[in-house]
Amino acid sequence: MPITELADIAKTDVDSIKRAIKKLIKEYSSRETALEIVELPNERFVLQLKPELTPKIASLIPGGLLSYATLKTLVFIALKQPIKQSELVQMRGAHVYDHVRELAEKKFIEVNPEGRTKILTTTDLFADYFGFDYDKIRMKAQLRWKLRKILKEKDAKQTEKDTSTNTGN
Repeated sequence: MPITELADIAKTDVDSIKRAIKKLIKEYSSRETALEIVELPNERFVLQLKPELTPKIASLIPGGLLSYATLKTLVFIALKQPIKQSELVQMRGAHVYDHVRELAEKKFIEVNPEGRTKILTTTDLFADYFGFDYDKIRMKAQLRWKLRKILKEKDAKQTEKDTSTNTGN
């Protein structure tokens, strides 16, 4: 939610809201809770479940989270946007029709007809939900950075596992 909207709802000034949010961020980070407050680009804030806990609760939220394959399609759309659905199908296979329908229903992507195909782009909800900038160029850079970070962490864990296996631990 934009900070200006919070100020309007609370009927106070933006600086008071900023101070209150910073205090809440510190309070949440000092407690051992499942929630955190994260500042997004453009002075937006979100109260969310800590990312490391998401896999643990995925089975408790029927239809709430995306499957790995659908998430992979969403990342592909975000990186290549705007992308024609026909190109996406050529690259990822016919199963993406189901992914596109689900992502559109959850309002993570916009689907705009263009001739015999559709043009796919991410929405502001996608940016908010995953903590990206609204600007598509910055969003792509942020997404690439996050993907590199995830791959490095995965490689480090695999190396640690291999070392542990080789030493007999």
